[in-house]
Amino acid sequence: MPSSLLFATNSEGRVYTLSTNSSSWREFPYVGLEFKKISTVPNFMWAIGGDRQVYVHVHGLDVPIRVKEESYENERWIPIEGFSKMLLPTDRYKYSSSDGSAERSIDKIRLPSMAWQWDGDWHLDLDLDGQTLDEGWMYALDFPATYSAKCSWNSYVRRRKWIRFRRYSALNTWCAVAPLHKDPTQEPFIDVSIGGNNVPNAPADTLIVWAITAHGRAMFRTGVNTTAPEGLRWTAISTPAGCELTQISVGSTGLVWAVLHNGRVLVRSGVTRDNLCGETWLDVKPPTPSQTTDTSNGLKIVQVSVGTDTVWCVTNDHHVWFRRGIKGDAAGISEDAAIGSGWVEMVGNISMVSVSPNDQVFAVGATDRKILFRAGVSASDPTGKKWRQLQCPMQISRTSSSMSIVSRKSGSGSTPGSKTQSFSNLYTKEKEKGVVETCAIIENLPHSPASTSSGGYSAQTRLKNELWRNASDSPPNIGSLNLNERHKKRTAALREPTHASSAPAAEIVEISGKHFETQLKNPRAWSPVRSVGSVVGTEAHPESDSTVFDADSTHHGSDAFLGDDEDHAGSQFWSECEVMWSCTAAGALAVDPTNLPNWFNEQLSADGKIDLKAEWRVDIMEKLKKRQTRFLAIKNIEKYEKAIELSSWVKSAEARYQRPGGEFEDCLIELEWVSSAEQSNNGNTESDTGTFTVLNPDGDTTKIQFSLSDITCVQCCSEPPSPRIAIHAPRLPTNYSPVKLQFATDAEMEDWISHLTSVCCQINEVMGKPAANSIWLTSDLGDVFVFDPCNMKSNQLETKGNFYVDKIDVTATETPYYVTLHNGMPCGTELEIAGCVYDDADQIRFDLQCHPKIKVRHKVDKYRVIAMHINPRFNENTIVFNSMDDSEWLEEIRYNKMVFAPGATFTLKIKAQQNYYKIFVNNAHFADYTYRTDPESVTCLYVSGRVKLFNVIYYSPSVIISMQQMFWRQMGGHLKRVFTCGAGIVWGMSCDNTAWCYNGGWGGHFLKGLEGGCGKMNQMIDTHTFYVYENQRWNPISGFTTKSLPTDRHMWSDATGRQKRSKDHTKLLSAHCEWISDWIVDFNLPGGADKEGWQYAIDFPASYHSAKKITDCVRRRRWVKRCRLTSSGPWQELSHSKIIDASLQILDDDADSAAGDFEDLRVTAWAVAANGDVLIRHGVTPSNPRGDRWEHIVSEQPLVAISVSPTGQIWAVGRNGMIFFRYGITKHNPLGEAWQAVEAPAGVTFKYVSAGKAGIWAIDNRTRLAVRKEITKTFPEGSHWQFLPNVPSVPPNSETHVGFKSISVGKEVWAIAMNGVICKRCGITKENPAGAGWNVGIPGQWQHISVEGFC
Repeated sequence: MPSSLLFATNSEGRVYTLSTNSSSWREFPYVGLEFKKISTVPNFMWAIGGDRQVYVHVHGLDVPIRVKEESYENERWIPIEGFSKMLLPTDRYKYSSSDGSAERSIDKIRLPSMAWQWDGDWHLDLDLDGQTLDEGWMYALDFPATYSAKCSWNSYVRRRKWIRFRRYSALNTWCAVAPLHKDPTQEPFIDVSIGGNNVPNAPADTLIVWAITAHGRAMFRTGVNTTAPEGLRWTAISTPAGCELTQISVGSTGLVWAVLHNGRVLVRSGVTRDNLCGETWLDVKPPTPSQTTDTSNGLKIVQVSVGTDTVWCVTNDHHVWFRRGIKGDAAGISEDAAIGSGWVEMVGNISMVSVSPNDQVFAVGATDRKILFRAGVSASDPTGKKWRQLQCPMQISRTSSSMSIVSRKSGSGSTPGSKTQSFSNLYTKEKEKGVVETCAIIENLPHSPASTSSGGYSAQTRLKNELWRNASDSPPNIGSLNLNERHKKRTAALREPTHASSAPAAEIVEISGKHFETQLKNPRAWSPVRSVGSVVGTEAHPESDSTVFDADSTHHGSDAFLGDDEDHAGSQFWSECEVMWSCTAAGALAVDPTNLPNWFNEQLSADGKIDLKAEWRVDIMEKLKKRQTRFLAIKNIEKYEKAIELSSWVKSAEARYQRPGGEFEDCLIELEWVSSAEQSNNGNTESDTGTFTVLNPDGDTTKIQFSLSDITCVQCCSEPPSPRIAIHAPRLPTNYSPVKLQFATDAEMEDWISHLTSVCCQINEVMGKPAANSIWLTSDLGDVFVFDPCNMKSNQLETKGNFYVDKIDVTATETPYYVTLHNGMPCGTELEIAGCVYDDADQIRFDLQCHPKIKVRHKVDKYRVIAMHINPRFNENTIVFNSMDDSEWLEEIRYNKMVFAPGATFTLKIKAQQNYYKIFVNNAHFADYTYRTDPESVTCLYVSGRVKLFNVIYYSPSVIISMQQMFWRQMGGHLKRVFTCGAGIVWGMSCDNTAWCYNGGWGGHFLKGLEGGCGKMNQMIDTHTFYVYENQRWNPISGFTTKSLPTDRHMWSDATGRQKRSKDHTKLLSAHCEWISDWIVDFNLPGGADKEGWQYAIDFPASYHSAKKITDCVRRRRWVKRCRLTSSGPWQELSHSKIIDASLQILDDDADSAAGDFEDLRVTAWAVAANGDVLIRHGVTPSNPRGDRWEHIVSEQPLVAISVSPTGQIWAVGRNGMIFFRYGITKHNPLGEAWQAVEAPAGVTFKYVSAGKAGIWAIDNRTRLAVRKEITKTFPEGSHWQFLPNVPSVPPNSETHVGFKSISVGKEVWAIAMNGVICKRCGITKENPAGAGWNVGIPGQWQHISVEGFC
């Protein structure tokens, strides 16, 4: 599970965090602000400061918040003038939004607040669905219509899109939200709560913020989401008459509970994706003690906390209560689900409670002020078992507030150097100057007849055009100035009115030039950032309300992170101290109750340290010492007989067996294992052996039996609800591999996988961490496998000549002979053939054959290719050499010297030289044959005629990889993709886009602790999403109905409509999965959906849209359900950032410069974040595979894939299907300058790209492979794409599955076909970068492969 944070504040208002990956509290960077209350969701924290004002803090984001502003420039064609900005009265604005409903004049679009800054200037978007636009214009018949890139005779209107990005620059610092009134003390805040990050069917960026003022009013913050952290404005939500609120809590599903001053509770009902602030208030009575029914005993609720399906509260007697019957997902549409059914009293003396989004409960004790955790909380037992105390040491940094400890101990009330001022202080200073202005109205929204509306008056604030006279409009960049220098500048910094606002343009009465782009003169002179949400309502504005924002310059420094200052270098230290906690916030925490963090240590001593002198520890150590002493006293221990010389065991079970293409049959399976403990003369352990047998149900007759050494992969291939495994053994007779077995339960299947994997790994002598040049791949089920070539290299390597040797036994075969040459015949390869010619032989032939050429015309044609044909003809007494291309023989070369003889033995050697084959017969040089076909495209040796071969020896300069004989070892964990490089660093990506890093171990739950597992295993939690489409057709009488035409798709289907699906028949894949949601309608669809989730179209399949048209005859909607899969493996979370693709590469320059220092070898790591932004990871080395930090790179076009070549070139695929090339990358500028679109054929869009030494390869949306041609140093982007044809029934394609789903390019090109087969491209040369054909491996439902590190 990705790490998350628990937040807490102590009695002095300091904020601390506790990570699930850590076991100690860390103090949040202190900037002189103390906080009363905090509320959190992942990456966002809202708080009430000591000045009773609201602050927001955005943290932990590797990808900055970046929003694209758009404005469409519209023109209409006029007969005389041509296209003109003179539009018809009924037309849209000259500069408008996409639908033309709102005016979007460029000079009126401003930054929402001072926490934002512009990221570049306005520029044109020159792309339309992958097509390049001329000057950005797109043409149409009229507004609105479908736009095209070309102007035609009936194009009467056109438009072009201007874009500009703005960036939230107040990351990792406190940003003050403007007060309700110009006088911040007039109505301060007393509580704030954030939640709503999982509102059913709401957009993923949704957030909900509520607050309570000192007047007891409820305030709802509109416009808050992950791209607008500070929101727009406060809106007063009316409450029933006489109700004065004191505390509020918002759950992750948007459920709101608020505590009244009289101890009762109000619950907000009707909170949905369309109405985030809800509709009405519901009243809930406080709990009643079980020993009495009298409600007049004064028991009041003082604090409440809302989770997803639970609500907990604390009463005035410090008792804690649980509310049963809460259903967060249904709370917006059901009042009963929102208010629950009753209170249940829990034990404990509690002062406050906080519930996490997964309903785990944390609390602060009332007497000792310790933080407690409710153990045992689960879906079946939501109240838990007991309270456990968090026993984590406190770590305090001198750079934050450790220096304040001394002052606090000495009675000082403030931290030395603290200069943060509250709003009230600011107001007091300005009030003395007589500069207090009146305030404007608060927007009120009455929602119920019982509600009372707050009166007010409307006043439009006049905005001035004076701006901040600063050099930058971004918040301070901490750490760029010396601390003493900063203090001097603070004393001289003066603030002037600003105009950074998101107010509608109509309310801006005085604007001149580009004043809104003026930058701050001294960005270090103010912090925290004074965020001004909006001038609408009663928001104070830094321009018109200077009484609020003119702060003393001594306050606005950037003390938040002093660790970067020069005068603080080396001054950081850590210590431990006791803390009195005041509150805790678990809204950003995701803790797994079955695998708790290392926060609980009941064996700690009173001072928080482990007692190493405990009596039981001392006793165990003494016994171990005595045992070792007795063992060392034994003399001549080598003469003692070994306890175990030979061990064996047999494991058997009932199962169901299936041959390829057959049906499952009942059977018995038996695994026999024999392990030898003796050592041979050379010191190596003798090979372990074993057999696997499939018997008939009677147990007497055998279906199939084979050695365990024949197994190349043991893989799970389950289908709900059928637990299955596949045993790949390519050496078995045809149509026997893979052997598929089905078991009764998941536990039994996993038991057999663990045993088979363990024994097969022992036989193949592969355990622990694989070599750096291994090949990694994942299956459709998320299992991770690896091929380690080390043992194969050591077995093949011949010391003399430095060759890799494959001795091929052909004694059991007869003519014609087919001998596969896995590496082809590149320069340096030798082939030695020994045999004899029969007495009656007329002629014999030796052919080096290649893959046939495939040409697709009106039909698919295959043309034979033979690189070299040697044909001794005894009847003509001559030897003929020739080649064949496109099934036609070329010019013959005849030698009249006959060196073969009937009835005689022979030895034929073929050596591949630089430009020719060198042929030796009977150890004598016979002839040279110049290449007519690329020797690397050779695939096999073909021998025919009256000849008998004794042996064939194949020498290759590189390790000989047999695609069918590669042993794939399961590594553990659950991942969707893996990314590797030659340094042995491996990253992974799960289905929920969490990034993981391989930690060097092997094992996990699949191995169940059997022999071989090593390294640290971490729990991994992934989320799978299931989709089912409901389809309907329109009927003239009854409207839309489930009755379909005979040619229609299934009424419940997958996205394609070809596969039948239903909600009732959707099952979990294994026992490690659990449902975490019910079936709900998915509104987040491409093209949008109506209020019921329907999409409409003319027919199936077609382009779907959200609004029904008169021509629409069909509709569909998508149902979604999510499950959580829990596994374990040797993987560690890389970072909090979600990624959708990544690429690791060792650049050629870095490899040369670090030839002797492998551990410090720099690895270039690029990734694509979940939102399509580009990230580069710094500090990635073999000694630090996770790296240090992400750096964001601006990309106007969201990306979906990225790849780094060894020369440092960056290739990427945009969300629109275009491929981009990063130019300007040099050694001194590794980030490059900008993205350049790579032209593609018309109508072609791509989805994946991979760059390596073997070229630039890509997969288009039709699953075709394409290779970039004519790549040179002068033109590294190449000239054009060459597409490989997808031909059914031509390997690796099958008749029903055509194309490829994964491609990986290193020194070689490997791919995964759509039918799940591994394949390698052969015959790739500079002259023919597309290669000649595919060598095919085992079919295993494979999903993704990575060979960037393979060499």
